[in-house]
Parts: sequence; structure tokens; C-alpha cells
Amino acid sequence: MTNMTTNKFSLVAEATLDRRLFLARALAHGDTFSRIPREQADTLYQNIAAIAHKLITMKTADLSDESALRTHIQTAFTLTSLGLEYGSKGDLDKAVQILRKTRVVKFFQIGNTLMERLHDRARHLLEHAVIRPPSRDEEHLLGTNHTDIETEGIQIYTQAELEFLKALLIYRITIQTLQVTIRDTDTPRALLHLNEVEMIDRQLACIEHRCDYVKALPLENPFVLEPPLSIFPNPIERLTLSLIVNLVLYRQVDFEIDEDTRSDFHQLAYIDGEVRESLREQLLDWITQFLEQAQQPEPVKTYAVAYWDDCLRIEGQAAAPQ
Repeated sequence: MTNMTTNKFSLVAEATLDRRLFLARALAHGDTFSRIPREQADTLYQNIAAIAHKLITMKTADLSDESALRTHIQTAFTLTSLGLEYGSKGDLDKAVQILRKTRVVKFFQIGNTLMERLHDRARHLLEHAVIRPPSRDEEHLLGTNHTDIETEGIQIYTQAELEFLKALLIYRITIQTLQVTIRDTDTPRALLHLNEVEMIDRQLACIEHRCDYVKALPLENPFVLEPPLSIFPNPIERLTLSLIVNLVLYRQVDFEIDEDTRSDFHQLAYIDGEVRESLREQLLDWITQFLEQAQQPEPVKTYAVAYWDDCLRIEGQAAAPQ
């Protein structure tokens, strides 16, 4: 136990503060203008080390796991930095002032609160942003009886979004820009700035709005569609495309298409991979009016329009001449 405890303390002592963190920039700013005495800066580091020790004690079951220990140490730095950036509104002069008169644990608490709110939403999405197959009783009410019905749920988030949500829970980020649907990801990296927290907040809202959009669609049982949605890497995009194709070709709400029908849609709707503008406007008006009638709030309608537009753009890439 003594060795593990010593290891824990030595790892904290050896940890370096990432220069990109707002906290590091604030300390450097204070040092440059002699606004934070050396003794006070040392005390700040000691206080952050104490926070890291507490975080390790609370969250690490195996104190011999140096990787986990280092992760928690960096998390202590990150949350403290985010709290300071939030409290100072990103103003380095103000950050130096409040660093001198405020206990550093306060900034950690602010940063932790900011992230816990995001964590709660991510956990909720991981659990609930899934369309579950109907129960036997529900099947009976729907008039269906499919003994081979899929038992797996249909994820409303994509695989890239799944990685985004999982990374968030360990204070990591996988995106560089806000996306209607996450398509472009990076290797998970540590959070650095408050604007990344704000971007994560908006990205979570995108997935949340997509859930509301999907649940508002007039589709009783997505598990009886052929081919099954589960075979597609982005099932909700496929569902949306199917509805779009049927609206354009047959003027009816339906969610099944085959490749021939899809090809007919391409020929009618696209010119050199670009959707016809008049058709695009009609489709975006349709989903807006549908969600209006479904009494969905404005943010859901706004997102759904952007989502349909994005689906049309992506489908245009498949329709473009090779």
C-alpha cells in the first residue's frame, strides 16, 4: 500500500500542466506581469495536486494502474481550467485577479458541474436514443406477429456518435467542428477549452433533436421494414431517405425502397449530384409542416430541416456520375 500511495503522489508531482489550457495561460500571464507571487503559484499547484489526489481516491479502484492515475490527474487540471475560464469569461487579467483571491477548488467545482451536466445527457442518450422492438402485446395491437423480429434496438445515433458519447464520459472529445450528423472524427483527445464544452453541448442537442424527430415520424413498427434497418451503418438516415424517395416518386408517406426505386429518385431529383432546388424547398417545407402539426418545438423543426438537407446532400454524392 505504501508503494502504491507513494506512486500516486509522485505521479501528481511529475504531472505537467498543458500549456494550451486556459489555467496554464493565466498562470503564465500572472507570472509575466508579476501579479502572482511565486509562493502563491506554488500553492495553486499544491491545491490542484490535492484535488487530483481526491479524484484518484474516488475514481480509481486499482492504484497500480498508472494510465488511469495519469488520466485523473489531467482531468483535475482540465476541470480546474474550464472552471477558471468560465468564471473569468476567458479574460486573462480577470483570471489572474480571481486566482489570487479564490480557492482553486472552486474552479474545479465549476468545471466539474459543467461536465457532469454533459455527462448526464450523454448517459441518457446512450440508454434511450434507441428504438426498441415492440413487446408481444404491442405486436398484437399493431396486428403483426413476427417470430423472427429483431431483438436488438435501432440506434438513433451513428457509430461515430457512439464513440463521441463514450469519449465524453472520460473527458475526451472526438470532433473539431459541430456537425448535423457526426461523420468526421479524430482520435479522442483531452478537452482544452470552454468553447469545446459549448460545441459538445450543441452536438448533444443535435442527437437529442434527432430523437424527437424520429419519434414524431408516422412509423408504427420500424422492425418490419425490408431490408431491415439494422443492416445499415446509419439507419435513421436510411429511414429518412426512404421517406423522401416515397414522397417525391409516389406522393405518399412510406418507408420502404429498393435500389431500382432509389435509382429512379436519383434521375428525377439530382443534376450532377446537386438536388434540384425547387424539389429541395418542397421537401424541407414538407418536414417543417409535418413537425408543426406534430407540435414539435422550434429547435426540433430547425434541426430536422438541417438533417433532411444533409441527407439530400449525402445522397447526392451517391447520385453523382462516377
